[in-house]
Amino acid sequence: MTVVPLTPDSPASHAVGVDFDLTVVAHQNGWQDGRIYGDPIPGALEAVRRLMACRSVFCVTARHRRYHPAVAAWFNRHGIPAVVDQDPDRAYWLGDGGRLLVTNKKLGAALYIDDRALAFTGDWGAALPEALRRIGEGTDPAAQPAADLPALTIRQPWLAAILAGDKTTENRSWPTRHRGPVVLHAARAIARDGQTDPHVRAVLARPGAPALTTGALVATARITDCHRDTGCCRPWGLPGLWHWTLTDVQALPDPIPAAGRLGLWRLDPGQHALLHRSQAAA
Repeated sequence: MTVVPLTPDSPASHAVGVDFDLTVVAHQNGWQDGRIYGDPIPGALEAVRRLMACRSVFCVTARHRRYHPAVAAWFNRHGIPAVVDQDPDRAYWLGDGGRLLVTNKKLGAALYIDDRALAFTGDWGAALPEALRRIGEGTDPAAQPAADLPALTIRQPWLAAILAGDKTTENRSWPTRHRGPVVLHAARAIARDGQTDPHVRAVLARPGAPALTTGALVATARITDCHRDTGCCRPWGLPGLWHWTLTDVQALPDPIPAAGRLGLWRLDPGQHALLHRSQAAA
């Protein structure tokens, strides 16, 4: 996760860009010929005001320029002073009397907030599959070539809580830049702290709770984010650790026996073959 602090010599660090449609305003009934009819997305106006308190904020929209005055008027009606960008050569927004700028330019910024953005972490091997998936050209994790999938070993019963869909945060003492598919491996050892955790116990008490399989590959998933703890992701995110966000968890039809390793690790050829056969049978 890249952090861009405020730096006097960097005009981009003074600004934050925020998308408009489906990021600030909700449009439940589609485009409607460009008419801005939606209500603010819950928390959006408060978030924009908070950002404007510490940075210059511009709203970047793909709407034609003829709609920009209406976008600015929408912000003004909701108590956020806004102006339309009239400078064809503008590269940065450093604020103008505490007003938000409405533009269709990708100006220099410390951060962009957009409902369709894909954060690039320097790894095209992870970014391209995710980009293809988001535009409907990719495949789900279970259909990825096994050789392309790193594996992550997790102790039970924490892994059972992930398979149940309750635990979407995996805690690690180290960060990862990997984004995309991953194979989830159940360690041979059981985590005693997991056995006594009340949230895990509640998961295991439910009918149909996942089995506490150990020493095997049990699922595929996607790592979509990794960030340091900031008091977030409770109750599963633990203080002082890195939080890895897991999504699209898919249990394998049958566990595949395997010994785990530390870190993100690669399967051997025999495990590749078994995983591919398991995916094909799913």
